[in-house]
Amino acid sequence: MTSNVAKQSDHALSILNIHYGFLNSIADKMGDSSDILSDENMELLVSLAANTDFERTALIEADGTAYYDNGAIKNVAQRKYFLEAMKGQATLSDPLDSSIDQETRVILCVPVRCNDRIIGALGESYNVTALSQMLFNDIFDDAGYSLIVTKEGEIIAYDGEPSYHKITYGDNFFDFYKDRTLLSKNSLVNVKKDFSAGNDGLIKIRTDSNKKSDQYIAYTRLGMNNWMICYVIPVSDAQNSYSFIKSYEGIFMSVFCILVLLLVFYIIHNNRIRNEELRHDAQTDGLTGVLNKRTTEALINEILEQRPHEKGTFIILDVDKFKEVNDHYGHAVGDIVLSTLGQTL
Repeated sequence: MTSNVAKQSDHALSILNIHYGFLNSIADKMGDSSDILSDENMELLVSLAANTDFERTALIEADGTAYYDNGAIKNVAQRKYFLEAMKGQATLSDPLDSSIDQETRVILCVPVRCNDRIIGALGESYNVTALSQMLFNDIFDDAGYSLIVTKEGEIIAYDGEPSYHKITYGDNFFDFYKDRTLLSKNSLVNVKKDFSAGNDGLIKIRTDSNKKSDQYIAYTRLGMNNWMICYVIPVSDAQNSYSFIKSYEGIFMSVFCILVLLLVFYIIHNNRIRNEELRHDAQTDGLTGVLNKRTTEALINEILEQRPHEKGTFIILDVDKFKEVNDHYGHAVGDIVLSTLGQTL
């Protein structure tokens, strides 16, 4: 059980790292715009909330003003996750409690950079209760339940029916189990020390006088914000034969990796096209479409260096009566004449 819980903890951390990689790719794309609140960035923000597991998305200006995908605006300048993101860190907020749906959410936040300068932050709301449910659904035929607990014992997320395990949102882990009988060598004092140090552990506990109430509780460090993840299961179920359905894990990880790779390739492709457009604009005259003076000089110098002894010819053209065209028809028509001449050349 301990190794299984540790594996699921690593899995959860991997999922969060994938989310961070995804967010950083989006933030880099948003940083291409000089205006963090450009129409393109706001449309991308709304698309993130609509098409990903993130429940709420926000673009945050350098002064802490947050613009959410649903149109809400509020200031988060004093929030720890925002302050850390503005220092260049990918951050995770403390849990945001919800008394309505009994679920816990956190904010994943990454900096938005423009030319190596941090111009704001991108924040996303993520449901850690859903993450907990996803991790343990396939263990022991879903006979047990999981808890995410702070090192002080506060339960910030749980998966399972309260009528079954009698524990609820906001309870304290140590207070809940202090009157139970521990059947293992560990005591709750030792478990508290494990929580403080982030150590793995396994205890066997009897919740009432009946042996059928015996439970295993395996715990390990979750790898974020000093939280612990626990898995609780009746001893009778743990002793039955079991198997893990690993294909779901592989599919889930593969899909996320493919999405991240596709996003990276999309950004690289768009950047290449944009660079080609910028290079073309820098080398040509905007009206006629022919090479501008600077580019022409560079090409001439290159030809002269490569073939210094060859003879060359310069053709100099003049447009007859061009001034009369401008005077009689106006400069707009004169521009058409120059543009047509450039296309002809």
